[in-house]
Amino acid sequence: MIPFIPAFNTPEHKFNIGLAGRDLSGLLPNPIGFNINYKWIDTFIFEGSPQFTGTIPSYSLMDAQVNYLMRKINTTIKIGASNLLNNKSFQTYGGPRIGRLAYITLLYEFKKTIN
Repeated sequence: MIPFIPAFNTPEHKFNIGLAGRDLSGLLPNPIGFNINYKWIDTFIFEGSPQFTGTIPSYSLMDAQVNYLMRKINTTIKIGASNLLNNKSFQTYGGPRIGRLAYITLLYEFKKTIN
């Protein structure tokens, strides 16, 4: 009998480093904030079915977001992107290259007074 060896499909090494700032109210009348995160993922073997087993090359991603609080209407607007630099990479063997995802979000705070 052949022993079952689970395929975890994760790299041996990866790291994230980030920097965030919240309520930077000295810059504008309303507070702004930001978040930036850099990720690096090492090369690894992706094991799926025989036709979907192969090497995933190392890749890096940068995510970033800026937010702005509009006090008078209790609303925060967030603008950001995952994979900001559009470094297209494979995350599964045989899968598509994944690129940038940009977004805009409006967050309204019900029953809350923002000072």
